[in-house]
Amino acid sequence: MRECMIVGRPNSGKTLFALNFAGYLGIKHIDVTFRDFDGVMNCRHFSLEEAKRELCGNAIHKTCSLQSMILNMKAGKTAVNFKLTDTCGISEQIHNDERVRKGMAQTISLLRSVDFILHVVDLSIINKEFRNKTSIDGELYNYGKVSKSYLLLGNKYDLSSAKNNLLHLIAAFPKANVIPISALYSQGFKEVKACVGRNI
Repeated sequence: MRECMIVGRPNSGKTLFALNFAGYLGIKHIDVTFRDFDGVMNCRHFSLEEAKRELCGNAIHKTCSLQSMILNMKAGKTAVNFKLTDTCGISEQIHNDERVRKGMAQTISLLRSVDFILHVVDLSIINKEFRNKTSIDGELYNYGKVSKSYLLLGNKYDLSSAKNNLLHLIAAFPKANVIPISALYSQGFKEVKACVGRNI
């Protein structure tokens, strides 16, 4: 089964995107498999609304380990299952919490083995100097454009303050396929689905 992973900075909207994308594909209840750094796995069953209440939030590093779900999507005339994996947000700083440090290492390690990368960037924090100030996003972009199995999602496009920043994102990462989305309102998901469908 092919695996698609979601990467980005903490609080860029990765988990909300994952859950609302599952909802966009018609999922009402979901089994989420949690994989910690030591390889321990456990699975929990949620309604989509329960998952959003428990797994999403404004706290930095709310997600500290891999969280995977199996989704089904039509690709052409057939329906295929694929694994969508949410990850711990990555930042430049060495975090003082060992659990977060291990989560970041786990995210970076998984990059080498997945089939497709969805890189989520918060459009509301972008400015003209974006490329210089956010080396983690730059490194993810550099890795992704080499792997060829990479899509850049400009999240929070629903915010009026973020709309003008889309051009800065495209200018900073000119070789990426960029799709503006709103993880909160499921905007841009049709385009994301089409791109994911071509890669799973």
